[in-house]
Amino acid sequence: MRRNYLVFLLLLLGVGGQVQAQSGCPDPRATNYTAGAVVNDGSCQYALTPTTLLTKAQLPREVTESSGLQYSDQRLWTFNDSGNEPLLYRLDPDLGTLQQQVRISNFSNVDWEDIAADAQYLYLGDFGNNNGDRRDLRILRVRKASIGTSASETVTAEAIQFSYPDQTNFTPGTNNHNFDCEAFFFANDSLHLFTKNWADLKTTYYTVPATPGTHVARRRASFNVNGLITAADLNANGTEASLLGYNATNGTTFLWLLFDFPTNGFLRGNKRRIELPNALSIGQAEGLAFTSRYQLLLSNEQVMVGAFTIPARLYELNAMQWLAPSTPTANKQPLESSFTVFPNPADHTLWIRSADAFAAGTRLVLQDLHGRTVLARSLGPGRQEQLDLQGIASGIYQLSVRSDKGVAFRKVIVQ
Repeated sequence: MRRNYLVFLLLLLGVGGQVQAQSGCPDPRATNYTAGAVVNDGSCQYALTPTTLLTKAQLPREVTESSGLQYSDQRLWTFNDSGNEPLLYRLDPDLGTLQQQVRISNFSNVDWEDIAADAQYLYLGDFGNNNGDRRDLRILRVRKASIGTSASETVTAEAIQFSYPDQTNFTPGTNNHNFDCEAFFFANDSLHLFTKNWADLKTTYYTVPATPGTHVARRRASFNVNGLITAADLNANGTEASLLGYNATNGTTFLWLLFDFPTNGFLRGNKRRIELPNALSIGQAEGLAFTSRYQLLLSNEQVMVGAFTIPARLYELNAMQWLAPSTPTANKQPLESSFTVFPNPADHTLWIRSADAFAAGTRLVLQDLHGRTVLARSLGPGRQEQLDLQGIASGIYQLSVRSDKGVAFRKVIVQ
């Protein structure tokens, strides 16, 4: 009996035999969830997932072409893209107001597109390459400690020069090649770049050492994002990442959420696409930054659509409902799909109805299109709530329902 037990234990430990862990999709939110899967094989698929964005602020006039965002040490950094002054701007992350301006004295802004950070440095991605003919791709490294506290500072930067190992053709081909880049982040002593592929609407993932010098990027993987990637970020935990992009043909704007991946294998885990409002509503989305494990800020460039101007704004998105670890639950629906609002348009009264009872601590917030809160209250514990809209001006509002399951949004029209 004891000998049989030892044989079983040895087999379980892989001695004298192999015990294979089941692979598949371990995310219960996926349409192809594999019960019992221990190893994530990257196969998870998800239903179409549209959402809205919370408008936090309109950006100051100095930053009408916000091309990148980085939240580091509780500071929010951005800059304008190609052809603008080599200036970094520090913004208030809640109000969007300008707090500091930092000039890079020894490099110009050829085409700054994204910004990353580690504990010591800010990294400015001067690698925009619409024509595909640049031979001076670089990332500028700025020591954080060299940035003073005055409203206007001047610093110097170091250059990290790089090239793509698979680019052999440098003939100009505007918006018709795969060697543009507008997205990167720092992780594990390297800079992780995600290209903007005009030709095939994929992204190619490369790494570059985060040290000054001349480097050949290392090609890691490719992923069909069905669009043009304009920003990337990794949260401070290193556990979740995101890619921001759009489709130039129809204005579709989206996020790819990357999670449950092995170290540095950012495209080998779960990849979930979140459909954001169209560019006709939120402009050309260019900046992306995690401010906490699941909370994201986004920014857009100011654009003109006919006689209509879409101003540069700062938006917020809570991705907890899609990123937080999940376990199967019976008779429960995701927050995004579990409640309805009616009538919509509404006159004096709006009803909120939930498939499940509102959890303790659920909050409702109604904001106008400038991000100003006009109504806020707690919900529950029932499944239906009535809101009195008396005194609220006619117009379009954003309704958010917030709980430990995440945040969900609805557009509400008040007549």
